[in-house]
Amino acid sequence: SNPLVSAMKKATRRLAIWVVAPIATLVVAVFALTLVIRYPNPVAALQLAQSVPSVQPQLMPQHQIPRSGPEYQWPEAATQEKLPESITFEGRDYLTDDLLRATATNALIVIRNGVITYEDYADGFAPEQLVNTMSIGKTMVGMSIGILVSQGLVREQASITEYLPQFADVQDLNLVTIKHLLDMQSCIGIDEDYPSGPVGWGFPVAQMFATTDIDFVLDNNLKVVCAPGSEEYEYRSANTQLLGMVVTEVTGTSLSEFFATNVYSKLGAANDASWSVDRVGGYEKSYCCFNITARDLGLIGGVFLNGGKVAFGDSAGTQVISEDWYSRMTTPAKQWFGGYGSERFGANMWHRSSGNLLTQGYRGQFMLMNPETNTIVIKLSDDVENRYYDESLALLELLSE
Repeated sequence: SNPLVSAMKKATRRLAIWVVAPIATLVVAVFALTLVIRYPNPVAALQLAQSVPSVQPQLMPQHQIPRSGPEYQWPEAATQEKLPESITFEGRDYLTDDLLRATATNALIVIRNGVITYEDYADGFAPEQLVNTMSIGKTMVGMSIGILVSQGLVREQASITEYLPQFADVQDLNLVTIKHLLDMQSCIGIDEDYPSGPVGWGFPVAQMFATTDIDFVLDNNLKVVCAPGSEEYEYRSANTQLLGMVVTEVTGTSLSEFFATNVYSKLGAANDASWSVDRVGGYEKSYCCFNITARDLGLIGGVFLNGGKVAFGDSAGTQVISEDWYSRMTTPAKQWFGGYGSERFGANMWHRSSGNLLTQGYRGQFMLMNPETNTIVIKLSDDVENRYYDESLALLELLSE
């Protein structure tokens, strides 16, 4: 036989034994691991770990939230208002354009008395593009729970385990009420820690974001670490995840379907919205992952400037959340002690010291509502660094005046 051919065969065998086989074994092991920990396949998980809010709706399974009825045509000012050239925050000046660029702003809209007076989108970002609004979804869950309370199907003082008996074995979870969850006072010990990239996969809140099985993550991480309602509580996304699951268990429909029927279908939205889920037919990732366009989000903001009723279009005046629940969502529960700052919180809505209402999400998602000036300001971003949070809010407050 040819010595060269023989040598090449031996080299190929060695390559297979020492290089290809270990790589193949590693690939199989990684795929197996993602199945065990209920993650999407490694490629999808890596894409998700490195993604930004404007592309995340395309990377997760979703439940649709269809628009319905006549589309509301927003009136626009004849001349678009000018933004302030700069803002001053804590004695330092920031150029507005620089701040918007530094926070990777995709959409900025100002709506005054129902008229769009300013609207701008980043290059390459389409106005009809759905964005993962992150924790803005918490406010949508607050609205949904309020509708169930008004219907007598959920009681705020009831234990969470009354609605989610699958978690009844978690020590002291029976002491946590629907009200505790709504006001971030549950003392559930799933920390609000989610480092970017694959390093975050070991953190439960990041696992909830990526998982294909929400129940699995909660089964392995739910615990109560202090007395619910005490001053030791902190902001926890797991609270809202449980509330979203309550909607599904009580109604027998998905959170998306319930929200579509009871809220979204009344607004005159131009586009379908969606909610990302662990798997099709499973649970919504209700603490985040509510996907909507900037303009359609403004229609929801109008509800909070109109006593809980539709503010614009053919359905204006239609009650969305009851007067009692509108009052509940627009009144802080008490001073909030834990987590990120000292702003007041209640029923999944933030309450600014200025008197403005705020719903906000990780990486630069904001909708600020100023009841005094009847103004809505929306900023949707891909702010990976999250460095100018307070400065961004100062800008939104200024624009709302």
